[in-house]
This record gives sequence, structure tokens and C-alpha cells, in this order.
Amino acid sequence: MRALLTLLMVSPGAALEPFKVSLEWFWNPDHLPILVAQKHGYFAAHGLNVTVIEPDDHFEPVAVLTSGELDAAVTETVHLAQDRFKLGKDKLVGFNRFLHTLGGVMYARDGAGGHKPRLTITRPRDMCQPGKQLRIQYPGAPGKGGPAIVKTMVEFDGGNCDRTEIVPVNNGFFHTKALVEDQADVATLIFANFELPEAKNSNLDVGFFDLKKYGVPDFCQLVLIANPQALRSPATAWKFRSLNRALREATDWIKLNPANAKALWLEQFPTKDEAEARMMDEILDRTLYMFPHQQDLSEEYWVGMERWLKGTEQIDEVSVGKVDYWTNELAFESEETRKGGKEEL
Repeated sequence: MRALLTLLMVSPGAALEPFKVSLEWFWNPDHLPILVAQKHGYFAAHGLNVTVIEPDDHFEPVAVLTSGELDAAVTETVHLAQDRFKLGKDKLVGFNRFLHTLGGVMYARDGAGGHKPRLTITRPRDMCQPGKQLRIQYPGAPGKGGPAIVKTMVEFDGGNCDRTEIVPVNNGFFHTKALVEDQADVATLIFANFELPEAKNSNLDVGFFDLKKYGVPDFCQLVLIANPQALRSPATAWKFRSLNRALREATDWIKLNPANAKALWLEQFPTKDEAEARMMDEILDRTLYMFPHQQDLSEEYWVGMERWLKGTEQIDEVSVGKVDYWTNELAFESEETRKGGKEEL
């Protein structure tokens, strides 16, 4: 893993509990509540000394989490469901949703900014054209995820991909770069709050198809996951409640102080030039709206996700009975769950 980025807010004489959290990617504004909780001392106020880790690989934190080297990790809801059926029961559990953005497929418009796309795309079914090739950029390539998203959207719009050659492209999470450099025709899964301003800054005029409008589950959401045994153990459960409370307070602060939140981000991660400053200003403006007040996800949400994953052959089975890899217990704190913080142990 990369070097640790630790932003400690330790009160003199306070005994804080170490807690390691891995991001799913490099630091970016999607993680603003974590930064605010660090810099404003919300983690420390709840008894935690939080270390934030940037992974070398997007899929690395899950393996490290199950080994016990991490306390929690950030992931997307679709990856949590996939990992549940890949790893088996009682390996992972999600407990906090802290980002819900607009996500989908991005494509370059015809002739935009000197870029001449191979395909003219104006609606989802245009992505799959008979006798032509479609290059799909997605981080899990050559896995089934990217084509499943595209095919679902195309079919929802009345088309099909039966006579289209689909070519997976893996340029990591550098979606915009893949389009700019003509490595791909479309990019998924993109976050509209990040990639759309990035494309604009790259002088690339792009279009965007929203997942949820075309039959794909709305899984552009970041959640925190943990080892189920640690989350349930009386000796360690308080740490996850404390983390949850701190992030909730940080989100409230962001909503009430948007200008200060932007300034805090730019102070920690200064831009290198005027163009990047304009791009980051737009990214931050869009992202500030993407942090939900409530951290829960419904059972129906996960059932719909599983149904789509199985229907697109990304998992082989679905949950029997209640979903066992997500809990709303911390999102909906009762008198019982409020007990057991560090101060009560």
C-alpha cells in the first residue's frame, strides 16, 4: 500500500483508539466528510485516532480488510454485493452510506473539441451499432461489469448488442483520459460530479447517460464496509458507532458551511494552475450536494441490485431471506444502539 496520509486531531492527554480506513481510490472530493471529520476533530471527539490509507489498487482494500489489517474500507455498493457472493457469507458487511452521486456512461460527442469519435451517439441504443465495434472503458475490464451496464441501457432503449463487437478497455479509473486519447468509445462507471468537469477541463465535449434512467441499479454510491465479527463484537463495535457519528457530524457541517468546506479541501489539496483550479471549483460545487443526510440503504435496494447482477451473470446466486451483508443498525440508532460508546465501556 502507499504511504499513509494521517491527519490527526489529538487532544492533549486524550487516549484515542487507533482506527485504519482505506479509501477505494486516491483522495478526491468524494471523501470530503472523512477529511472534515479529521481536520475538525470529529473523529477525535468520538475517541478515534483515524489513519486514512490510499490503496495501490482499487480492489486491494477488500483483501486487506478480511485479513484484519484494516478496520474499515470504502467501496461502491455494486462491489459490496459482488464481493459478498464471491467471498461467501460473513466476510464483509456494509454499515454507512456517505456519498450518493449521479453515475453512468460518458461518451464523446461527434466532432467535439477536435475529437472525432468513431461512433455517433445521441441515445443509449446508439452505443451498439450493427457491424461496428464498441470499446468500453471500465476499471474491471475484461470482467462482465462494463458490458452488462451498456447492454442493459441499450436494451432498455429498444436496441441490442447482438451484432456489435464489444472490446473491453482497462485504463483504470482514468475514464476521461481513455476518451481523450481515443482508447475507448464510452466510459463507465463515471461519477458526474467528477468526470464531467474533468472532461470539460480536457476540452472534450461529452454526453452522459444516467444509470437509473435506463434499467441499471443506482449504484454510484460510496459505503463503508467492515469485518462482520469486528462490527458485532462488544469490544470493538463502539468504534464503528463512533466513526458513523463523526461522519454524520462532518456531513452536517459541510451542508451548513459549503464555502468553508471547499476552502478546507483546497487548503489540504492545492491546485497546480488556474485551469485545474477552475475544474476543482466545479467538482466541489457538484460534490457538495452528493452527501446524504441519512446513511441507510433499504432491503429492496439490495434485492434489486442482486436481481440485476444475477440477470447479467455477474453473480451465480441471490440472497435467501434477508440480505446479510448490509446493516442499517448504525444509521438508525435506537436507545439500545446508542449505548456502548467508548465513554460507556
